[in-house]
Amino acid sequence: MPTSHSEPPRAQHPRPARPSRRRALLATAGAAVLLPLTGCAGGSEPVSAGRAPTVAAPRTLWAAGQGAGRPGPAADGIRAADPLATVKADVAAGPAVPDGPEALDGTTRDKLARCTALGPGCPVRPPEYHDLTGDGRDELIIGIDMEDGSTSLRAYTLRGGKPVRVLAYPAAVQSVQVAGRDLILWEDTATPDYRQRTVYSWDAAQKTMEFQSQEYRRVRGGSASPPAKSGAAPGAAPEGTAPRDTA
Repeated sequence: MPTSHSEPPRAQHPRPARPSRRRALLATAGAAVLLPLTGCAGGSEPVSAGRAPTVAAPRTLWAAGQGAGRPGPAADGIRAADPLATVKADVAAGPAVPDGPEALDGTTRDKLARCTALGPGCPVRPPEYHDLTGDGRDELIIGIDMEDGSTSLRAYTLRGGKPVRVLAYPAAVQSVQVAGRDLILWEDTATPDYRQRTVYSWDAAQKTMEFQSQEYRRVRGGSASPPAKSGAAPGAAPEGTAPRDTA
């Protein structure tokens, strides 16, 4: 796999409206519950509707500050791509803007441009890999830590032998998880003991990661009152802290 700094192609797709990275967020209430369905034969005899889909337990990325590490010489697919070269080419080709999906501050851009390897002094987190598309092949997930404490999350898939970005999102995440085709982002809120949970999922038609849902989750011992919605603006925004069963 080439490791040149040529620009990785970008998937063309619509994104949810984002007023700015300092936006107030509209939360959704409740949680979906999937139940296996059955049909009936002869008016009373149950008939199986097929095997229920497997539900994967969430896996936390960058647990204890560690990623999946640099792939070895036998790596193939997206794992054979140089993660640092991939993200540097992507950032260099993108707009230098303070807001929006590709937002990255000038100081972080300068640090990234000087990076020669992942590690101390480089704002790029170790690469993580997960099959986000459901095709049995991994995608590359990258986090770029910015000066204000937020993180630019980016995901790449291999298309035509080249890395293609399928997600770019700046967020003040405290925790990032993957489960099946979902990328789950957790963020603190202004109300103590509540966390915001945002989910992005693979859209096969758009061939990119698309916003799916956003809600507030109360953690153990939390207040009985959810965060106020005053001033909230419609739109998607990711982030959060810990899954509700571990908070």
